[in-house]
Amino acid sequence: MKGSKLRLGLGLHMAALMMAGGVLLHAPTAEAKFIAVSVSAEDNFRNILSSHIEAAVDARNDQVYIDSAEDDFDLQLQQVKNYIAAGADAIIIFATGTTEKNRQLFEFAKQVPLVFINTEPVEDMSTMPANTVYVGSNELESGTLEMEELARLANYKGNVALLQGDPTHKAAVLRTKDVEDVVAKYPNMKIVVKETGHWARNEAYKIVSDWLKKGTSFDILAANNDEMAIGSIMAMRDSGKDPKKFLVGGVDATRDALLEMSKGDLAVTVLQDAENQGKDAVDIAYKLINRQKVKNPHWVPFRLVTKENYRQLIKE
Repeated sequence: MKGSKLRLGLGLHMAALMMAGGVLLHAPTAEAKFIAVSVSAEDNFRNILSSHIEAAVDARNDQVYIDSAEDDFDLQLQQVKNYIAAGADAIIIFATGTTEKNRQLFEFAKQVPLVFINTEPVEDMSTMPANTVYVGSNELESGTLEMEELARLANYKGNVALLQGDPTHKAAVLRTKDVEDVVAKYPNMKIVVKETGHWARNEAYKIVSDWLKKGTSFDILAANNDEMAIGSIMAMRDSGKDPKKFLVGGVDATRDALLEMSKGDLAVTVLQDAENQGKDAVDIAYKLINRQKVKNPHWVPFRLVTKENYRQLIKE
């Protein structure tokens, strides 16, 4: 049987559609496994990550079901309950709640393995119970790699503009702190403006357009992700500015970001390895299903991407 992905936009109705008379529709064979995925919300990076999870399950000829929780913890909680009722062998979760709320999900680890991915579910992952693992990349590396390279390219001087992702997202908090800590090391560098763009290209576009309209002076723009970096570059172009006159950095090394790098408009990005995060999350889910011991957390390293090595990623 070829593995298959099921998608549904209305998570609360998932159980009714997946089950009829107590039987799972499109159910895997007795030998196959069923991996369910609850994505916190859809965006470019999480969609890429989901596609790699799907591919890793498909490679095993098993079944995967992926649904968005639409940034609603109550909906995610209901999805997990429905997945268990539908017979999921393991659940991969992009956590959307606070630490306190996410702890409610841990109770389900008594019934089914839970693999958390992309967003750390709790501050102290040593408190996660048995049958749960976090898969991600250590955010202490991401913003640090980005800003250190931007600083080097700027000869360790200049005004820095900073775009933060969702301020409730731990990755945004840590990436922002990484940038601030690097800038603080160098006497001839300073952060002159900082705003929250919520990871979004269109929000970054509006923010940077406003900065340029007001005449805010900056040489370097460090964004918490590539989508905001791209929005910034678009704003520069539409404001009559040459992006090449700035040093722009992001995180994720998405295809769109690599395209901007090929044009010479994006100076730096950092690969958050979606392919290996997705693959490793699935591998760990199967290990937990088979009651194998797995170290928690499981880190997938970040990689610095510049004009010297970006072509390698395009080939990959």
